[in-house]
Amino acid sequence: MESDSTEIYVKAPWGNIAVVSWYEGSSEPVLMVHGRQDSAATFVPLVSHLPRTRQYVAVDLPGNGRSDSFPKGIMIQRYHFIAVIDYVIKHFGWKSCVYLAHSMGCEIGLFYNAVWPGVISRFVHLDAGPSFQRLQQSYNDYERHFHNYYSNYRRYNSDDSKVYTRRKALDAVMRARKMNEEQAAVILSRVLVKIGEDRYRMSWDPRMKTIVPQNLTNEGNIKLFTRDKIPSLLITMSEGHGGNLRGKDGADQLIRAMMEADNFREVVLSGQHDYHVTHAEEVAKYVVDFLDNKSCDIKCKI
Repeated sequence: MESDSTEIYVKAPWGNIAVVSWYEGSSEPVLMVHGRQDSAATFVPLVSHLPRTRQYVAVDLPGNGRSDSFPKGIMIQRYHFIAVIDYVIKHFGWKSCVYLAHSMGCEIGLFYNAVWPGVISRFVHLDAGPSFQRLQQSYNDYERHFHNYYSNYRRYNSDDSKVYTRRKALDAVMRARKMNEEQAAVILSRVLVKIGEDRYRMSWDPRMKTIVPQNLTNEGNIKLFTRDKIPSLLITMSEGHGGNLRGKDGADQLIRAMMEADNFREVVLSGQHDYHVTHAEEVAKYVVDFLDNKSCDIKCKI
């Protein structure tokens, strides 16, 4: 896959946004956006099973992978990433694109569309449910994020001092994300920074651990997310929540409202949150079917 990819850096006021581009197909391009504390590498297994008729561009969000962080000091809010999507789309000069994302990346795209409607032609949401659960927070939860951040300001604005051997880094990812060693190595390929002989740090900005969620009501999110009726595929994982059920009722309500559109499909698969990595070939079949417009108007639950 590396031989088929091109590393590109998009200029932004705070630094560079790293993106990976695959292929130069003539069909509409696909923008790929990862979730919290991840990188463009999360899409490498999936892209290997997608047709070369499209250009696929995966982003390292600021503070993740090889992208520069947002300026030190500010507390990162999920809204900040909306501008990143705009910079990338404008860099490539796209008038429209498919938006494929995992977890938090899904909500970023939905909010982007609320600000810049008409650019995203289709959505592919990979296990958006856990991210939607984080939208179900009260004002007190919102306030607690600020209290936690400013009470630990130095820690969040210092480089992560934790050092790993490559073996320990692999084991940590395998354990946390339920992957085999080969898959974990792909995930780490854009994250590990060598600082000595078998000594590594992760490139994640510590602030990625405490990103402030949006503070809209669920009713407000429903109005924004259902306004434009964009053809959408949601692949939901049965164990994607990892046992954390807080906010799930609200997230389910949001998804039900989105499913009322005739051009919204949901596929429910048995598995965990990173299924697009661990079972990329299976996920790719649904993505290709949707993008090829086969059964696009049929709601599907498996």
